Amino acid sequence: MKLSLAFFLFWAGIALGQQFPECTRELAATDECAAVIDANACYNQFGFRSNQTLTCIDGTSNDDRAKKACMCCSCVGTVMCNWVTSSRFNC
Repeated sequence: MKLSLAFFLFWAGIALGQQFPECTRELAATDECAAVIDANACYNQFGFRSNQTLTCIDGTSNDDRAKKACMCCSCVGTVMCNWVTSSRFNC
């Protein structure tokens, strides 16, 4: 029982610990967020199921794309932020 409670608290801390910036008009207007927002057709193709979704975002490397996804996921929607969280990017 103690072990399952500790496990639950550990995962709850991780889930609640990762927060994403609010999508303001200024944030959405940046080039970084444009790369994330403009890839909606590609997201629909992959359905946020795999790491291939990261290739939808314009960027110089996967680290660059992950940084953009972390910063701008709220401009795309909850499903994008959930995918970023489940992909365990260092946001």
